[in-house]
Amino acid sequence: MSHSVLAVREADRVSLGQKLAYGAGAFVNNLLAAAIGGMTIVLNLGLGMDPALVGLLGALPRLVDALTDPLMGYLSDHTRSRWGRRRPYIFSGALAVGVIFALLWQLPEGKSESFYFSFFLLGSILFYLAYTVFVTPWVALGFLRHVWARGELR
Repeated sequence: MSHSVLAVREADRVSLGQKLAYGAGAFVNNLLAAAIGGMTIVLNLGLGMDPALVGLLGALPRLVDALTDPLMGYLSDHTRSRWGRRRPYIFSGALAVGVIFALLWQLPEGKSESFYFSFFLLGSILFYLAYTVFVTPWVALGFLRHVWARGELR
C-alpha cells in the first residue's frame, strides 16, 4: 500500500494557533453536549421529576435541534459579512450558549413539577437554538478549511 503526500502551498497551511483555536471549540462543544444531560439527573433524582417527563426533556429539545441545524447551515453558507460567513454566528452563538447554560442551572426552589418541566423545556430549547448558532458554522468552518486546503474547493 503506497501513501502519497499531498503538497500544500504555504499560504494554505493551517497554523498551530489556528488549530488550537479550532480545537478549543471542540472542547467546548463536547463539554456542553455532556453537561446538559447532567441536568436530567438533577431533575429526576434531586427534584423527583417523573422519568417520563425527564425523557421528554431529553427528546423534545433535540428534535427542535435536528430541525434547526440544516437551517443554520443554509443561513451560514449564504451569509456575507465583513467578518466572514461563519464568525458572526460562532461568536454570538457562543455568548448566548454560555448565558443560557448558566441560567438553566438557576432553578428556583419549591416550585411544582410542571414548573420545572416548563422551565427546563423552554431553557433547553433556547440552549439548543444557541448551540446550533455556535456549533453548525464552527463545524462547517473546519470541514471547509480542510477541503479547501486539500485543493478540492476553489
